Amino acid sequence: MSSFHRSDWLSVISPIVTLLIVAGGYVVSYVQEKGKNRAAVEDIDKLTRIAEDIKTENASRLASISHQNAVLIEQLKAKHELRFAAVDRRLQAHQEAFSRWRKLVANVHDEKIGPVAVECQSWWNDNALYLEPEVRNAFNRAYFAALDHRVLVEGGRVTGGGLESIEENMRVVLTLGDIIMRAVALPSLTEQETKAVAPRESQK
Repeated sequence: MSSFHRSDWLSVISPIVTLLIVAGGYVVSYVQEKGKNRAAVEDIDKLTRIAEDIKTENASRLASISHQNAVLIEQLKAKHELRFAAVDRRLQAHQEAFSRWRKLVANVHDEKIGPVAVECQSWWNDNALYLEPEVRNAFNRAYFAALDHRVLVEGGRVTGGGLESIEENMRVVLTLGDIIMRAVALPSLTEQETKAVAPRESQK
């Protein structure tokens, strides 16, 4: 009777234990899956925050670069407008510089070189900003060199030397013409422009 009772109890308890084991396995599996899902959600949230941070940072950088580009464009535009605002006046200044250079060369050995050099200096003071930098410096050096030339020549005659100094000084005066012409050199006419000018020339 006792033995039968034990068997009967085992037959009853065995399915329950099995059920508990299965249920336990399911619960463990569910908890693990739930943990994975929670970790995945947390990872997604973290990745979303990182993506938003990167997006915000990139937008900020882009705005900064756009602002810098806008400022740079405005600066270049202002410089360009300033450079070409007085093209005619700048060309005129270079033409006047060329005329004064020819006057310097014509009088470099003459007693009149003093007043001519003073005239050039006065003109340079009023027009230097319209000249190209190379022309501005060369013009300034040239009228001083022209003013000194007679003194150097006379000194060389007295001492019998200083030929190299005299030649170098004269070179400073003479090269100014080429410097001016290079600074304002106009581009050559294209073939089409030449053809367009030809009929007008033939009508004159």
